[in-house]
Amino acid sequence: MFSIIFKRCNSWYETMKNDGGFIQFNAVFLLFFIAAVITGCVLYTSSAMNYSVKDKQDFNNKRKADLLLDEIVEKMQELKLYSFDDKNNEVLYSLCLEYEEYKLKISDVSSGFNLNFISDLDLSDTSITRLIFLDNTGNAFRIWRNANGLTFLKDDWKELIKEEALEYCSSFGWLHINDLESYAFRSISSSFSTTDTDKLFPLINNFPRINVNNVNPDILRPLVMRSSFNIERPREKADILINRLRENSLTHQEIASIMRVTVNHPLMGYLGTKTAFWKINFSMINFLEVEAIIAAIPEKDGLVQEIESYRLIKRSFIQ
Repeated sequence: MFSIIFKRCNSWYETMKNDGGFIQFNAVFLLFFIAAVITGCVLYTSSAMNYSVKDKQDFNNKRKADLLLDEIVEKMQELKLYSFDDKNNEVLYSLCLEYEEYKLKISDVSSGFNLNFISDLDLSDTSITRLIFLDNTGNAFRIWRNANGLTFLKDDWKELIKEEALEYCSSFGWLHINDLESYAFRSISSSFSTTDTDKLFPLINNFPRINVNNVNPDILRPLVMRSSFNIERPREKADILINRLRENSLTHQEIASIMRVTVNHPLMGYLGTKTAFWKINFSMINFLEVEAIIAAIPEKDGLVQEIESYRLIKRSFIQ
């Protein structure tokens, strides 16, 4: 195509010569303009082809990552069969081994004190506020939360939380059915224009707040010793629970047995043994990193900690 244009330009060049052999100014300008257009077209075509190849490659890389992620989530469904989750779970271990070339990591991101959904009762408990907050009262946190709302980034709270307590805190989780007096419930019900907990499921359910098998057992003492739970000899039972957890993982029923309460006791709404939210990290061969959050969706009318499925709720690529 370009050769045809140049031939025509040459023809115009010849016809636009004057009798003395000099090129008229208009002819020079026209030739210059056509040459500029042709050069621009060549550069644009080359650039567009490069971008097209790059975009296609980027799309294919992300598609492969998504397929791999779907594969991992599908294999995680087997976790539903286990009565408790811990760091030595054979499903998680086998998955990390199977996808070792992708540097797969699966971690619990919901066990601990969920500051998004922390109840007014928790914030009035001095043993909890002294454990977590720099001001020992949680007042600065209340002010920040009322101004900024809920967040999925723990780093947002860094200026409010004791450095050693940051690992005890979580920004992922379900709102427990017993926390309907909380700021979180007011925020969620306002967003969805309803206070009907059935309609707000699964955001609100009876899934215990903490998987005790995946936290430092010492953080459980303030809960066991809370006077409103009416646990007999709470200090003694807290010691027994913490020592047992340092030895091995426990089921929900075993914890209830140690506490001498039923699994429906308010304390057992805190002390769970299944993880509500998992984080998945892996790297593709092309240096594309993937981070995803997987939620355990409870059976709506099932037993406590009975899980209907594990679902992907958030995924991001890091390049």
